[in-house]
Amino acid sequence: MGVKCGHSTPSELKTQIRKEAVNLIENEDVDTFLVGEKGGYEIDAYDVILDIQKEYPDIQIILVISAMSDLHEIGIGDGKQVIERRGFDDFILPPKCELGYKKLCIVYRNRYIIENTDFIIAYNKYKGKASEFCKSAKAKGIKVIELAKEHSS
Repeated sequence: MGVKCGHSTPSELKTQIRKEAVNLIENEDVDTFLVGEKGGYEIDAYDVILDIQKEYPDIQIILVISAMSDLHEIGIGDGKQVIERRGFDDFILPPKCELGYKKLCIVYRNRYIIENTDFIIAYNKYKGKASEFCKSAKAKGIKVIELAKEHSS
């Protein structure tokens, strides 16, 4: 089973992500988390999953990238310090992402995730591309756990 966890989010949201992820591990036998780094929510969710892995060392974290350069990018913090690459157990560059068209590669990455997950922990406060991603996932029968109160499902 896999889970997609994709602006900085408040600690309350991180607490919700943690609660839902632990619930999936303990009650749905989830042992693999697909993570990304394309936005603030994805980064925060990724950090939560890394923290959970300390308590549940058997879970696997798979970084799903849209370009090989994503593996080499490291962040710059608010104080302009270099942020170390987050850990992961493996990475996946989905088919078609090698084409190199940045906007399309993100679409291909998201399609890959939808085709290879059972659950998505989402935060869609506003309608947009992330919301469309979740609608597509729901249409494929994936359980979307929506954390934004405005779009609860």
